[in-house]
Order: sequence, then structure tokens, then C-alpha cells
Amino acid sequence: MTTTGKLSRGRIDAADLDRLTGDTRDRVVDVLRLASLLVVVAGHSVMLTVAPPPPGGDHLVLGNLLGDHPLLQAATWLLQVLPLFFFAGAAAAVYGLRPGTAPGHWLFRRSQRLLRPVWWYLLAIGAALGAATWMRSPAAVDVIARLGVQLLWFLGAYLVILAAVAFLQRISTTRQVVVAVIACYGLTAVGDAARLHADGPAPTWTMLTFATAWTIPAILGIAYAKRLIRPRTAGIGALAMLAVDAGLVAFGPYDVSMVTVPGQRLSNMSPPSVLLAGHAIVLCLLAIAGAGAIARWARRPRVWWWVALGNRSAMTLYLWHLPLLGLIIGTGMLLGYTRDNPASTGHLIVVGVQTLLLLVLLVPTVALLSPLENHPLRWWDDRRETTLSATPKNRFRDAAVLLLVVVAGVALLLFARDGMLAGAPMLAVSVAGAVGARLISVGQRQPAGQRASTID
Repeated sequence: MTTTGKLSRGRIDAADLDRLTGDTRDRVVDVLRLASLLVVVAGHSVMLTVAPPPPGGDHLVLGNLLGDHPLLQAATWLLQVLPLFFFAGAAAAVYGLRPGTAPGHWLFRRSQRLLRPVWWYLLAIGAALGAATWMRSPAAVDVIARLGVQLLWFLGAYLVILAAVAFLQRISTTRQVVVAVIACYGLTAVGDAARLHADGPAPTWTMLTFATAWTIPAILGIAYAKRLIRPRTAGIGALAMLAVDAGLVAFGPYDVSMVTVPGQRLSNMSPPSVLLAGHAIVLCLLAIAGAGAIARWARRPRVWWWVALGNRSAMTLYLWHLPLLGLIIGTGMLLGYTRDNPASTGHLIVVGVQTLLLLVLLVPTVALLSPLENHPLRWWDDRRETTLSATPKNRFRDAAVLLLVVVAGVALLLFARDGMLAGAPMLAVSVAGAVGARLISVGQRQPAGQRASTID
């Protein structure tokens, strides 16, 4: 049995895994990737409020604790850590890229692993929506349609950023890093200005800040992987950028919350604002500054065992934590433990218990569902070439593969924004893009097989 299989089944002990990993893997990347997801999971549970339908209504009222307690919005500067996932993903991509790699085919190989659990998840959520519709439960239909696919925005954005990484990985100097970050930051600021001065809805093109803002942590991830920024410099830069962010809140048009809350003049999250872009810079520079300490901590065999196991099921954890949270909250409401009165002491107790229950139940849930993430699918996971001969035909084919994966990513992001019902056309576009990329990519004439690395 391979190391991958043993780890997936928990049949390799911590000391053996530590020995097999050795010093060849950057464990900091894996720690940041898993830690950022766990913080996101806990944050979603703590912040969500749910109230029964109002008189005459048939939809649950979903809210955010931050809207009821504005003083807590500053906590999002600690809880909004998704930039670290983009940072870690870009660094891991740089480690995996080799000279002569065809960017489109490399991107599709990455998307095979990323989208594999998404296909299963969409089937399950679609079945749940169908069941709720059959049972004539408008409240359930509404929640599933809205929240069931909301988190997929991240995967759509991530695919687009990985496409950029395929080209940005040519960055080789600190100066190039600074120029690239400033360019993305400036373009995000232009998008903010357009949103602020729009008479009606913001121009559609301002959605491009999803690319410009989230590219910043990717650039810094590349810089980290290539050791282009010294830890001391990173620490000083993080403090300076933190001061800039504080100034934007104190003297500019930005609200303090790093996630969307009702009543915001300008959302910092959807689409990302220049404040979120600055926050990403702070987090990523702090990660670079603290990388040495994180690496020493991750050298502990037991710590590394959990980090490795968690990374093997990272997408399962991300995708399924919100449905599991919904089941916990729904069960609590049936038993009389509701989240509809944030001002009460009982609310804090209910949220605390349910968050702890979520983290505990995620362990068996992820163990049960992680095979869907780690077992390759026939046809979809047939191995594709990543190095092609330099002919005009292959260059055109590779560019087409890259474009189709980007289309799939953008459409997935828009599908997540619109929900399962209104966004169904975007889902069709996303699936068509992914399938099209698979059809025209060059294969190795090998069937799908388990990846050889312990974690990906």
C-alpha cells in the first residue's frame, strides 16, 4: 500500500510520516493552508444568526452577528484569513512548476484534484434541493439554494489565480514583487472608486477586483517560495501596511469589517476592496516573518501527522462544513436552542456549544467523505501531459485549455454569487469549460490513479 493510502486510512504513525517527509517539503505551506480553513470554519459558525420566518413569510431570516454587534467587526481582522490559503497555494504551485511546463495543462492537472470533490458535492446539494422541493419546504429550498453553493466562490477565484501563477512564477526579484503588488493594489483601488461613485449598481467590470485583490497573496506566496523577501523586512512591511489599513478605516470610506455585513457602503469582501487587499498583504508578510517558527513547530511528528492528514482532505473540510453546520443549527432549532436573539447570554452559549460540536463532528464527517476527494474519477482524472513539444498546434491547444479552465473558474464564482436557481446557467458554463478542457488536453494514455505524494 502507498504512503498516501496509509495516511488516508490513518495507518501510518507520526514518526514514520515525519521520517518519510524529511526536509524536502515546506511544511509551513501546509500549516497555513489547514489553519486558514479551520479559522474560516469556526468563523462561519460563530457569526451566523438564524431566525424563524416572520409572520406570513416562509423563508428563514439569515443574519450575521457582526450586524447586531458592530464592535465585534474588528475581530474579522483576525478571522478573515483566506488570503493565507491563496498565499500557500501559490507557494505550493511554484514548488511544483518545472521549466518547460505547459501552463494550460499544468493548470488543468491542478483543477482535476480541486474539482473532483466539487462534482460529488454538487450532486449531493442538488439532491437535497430536489428533496426539499418535493417536500414543499420553501424555507429549506431557499437556504439550500442560497447557502448550499455560496462557498464555491472561493474555488472559482482560486482557479483564476492559479492561472495567473503559471505566468507570475517568472518573478525573480524583490523589485518585481513590489511592482506586481502595487499594480494589483492600484487596480483594486480603481475598482473601489468606480463602486463609490456609481449612481446605481456598481459597474460589472468592478468584479475584476476578485482577480486583482486575490492575486496579491499569490504574488507574495511566489516571493516566499523563492525567498525574495527577508523575514525582518516582511515584519516591518506588515506593520507599515497595517497602519495604512487603519488609516483607510479611520479617514476613508471603508468599514472596519473584513466580511460583508448589512448596511455597508462598500463591501470589503464581495467584490474585494483595497482594504481587503491591504489586509492580505499584512497577513502574508506576517506569514513570511513567522515562517521559521512555524516550520519548527511543524517539525514535531504528531503536529505534522495532523497537518498532513488535514491537507489530504482540505477541500472536503471546506465544502462540507457549512451543510454540517446547517444540520446542527436546524436540529438545535427543533430542540428549542435557537440563534435568533444575539443580545442574550443564552445565544453565546448556544453558539459556543454548536461551534464545538461542529469541530468535533467534522472529524468523522471528513473521514467518511474524504475518499471522494482522494480517489480519482474515471475519465476525469486520466493523467494529462504537462510538458508538450513546442509546436504551434500544441501552443494553441495549451492556450485553449488554460482559457477553458479560467472560464470554468469565473463561471463557478458567478454561480456561487447567484445561487443554485438563478445561477444554474453559470453552472452549465462552468461544467462545459471544465469538460472542454479535459477533452482537448493531451493525455498520457494512463488511467486515473492515486497520486504518489502524501499530501497535495
